[in-house]
Formats: sequence, structure tokens, C-alpha cells
Amino acid sequence: MIDDPLLPPRKILDRLREIVAEPDKWCSTDVEYVDDAADLIEELLIHRNVLRREVCRQRASYIQGKTPFEIADALGWDCFKESRHA
Repeated sequence: MIDDPLLPPRKILDRLREIVAEPDKWCSTDVEYVDDAADLIEELLIHRNVLRREVCRQRASYIQGKTPFEIADALGWDCFKESRHA
């Protein structure tokens, strides 16, 4: 169980992957379920970042002198960083 319900999705994903890495501590159906959940979270993060990049590009087109990267920074988004699993 997660102690802090406000953990960022990436930290939740990393924790799920850690659990999968130690399958002897879990029954096989639990490990498969957790692995599927981690895959889904990873996919959702990829889609979220695609949409965030589009928002940043659109905002930058309306704000002179700002790049999409600067917009993302101002919003606290890391959507232009490379995904570890992509």
C-alpha cells in the first residue's frame, strides 16, 4: 500500500517495477497484475506527455519569445524529457 497517495505517477510506476523484480515475495497472479498495471501507467504517461507537449507548442505560438521547452518548465512539466522505457 502506498503511504503517500500524492506520489507522482513515475514514482508509483518505479515502485511497481521494483515489486515485479522480486516476484518470490508475491504470488504469480499478483505479480502479473502489478506488471500489467505498470505497463498501463507507462502508456498513460506517454500519452499524457504527448498532449502536454502539444499544449506547450500551442502556448508558445501565442507567446512571443517563449519556446515550448520554457512553457513546460514554467508549468513544472517534464514532458520533453526522454522516457526511460520509450
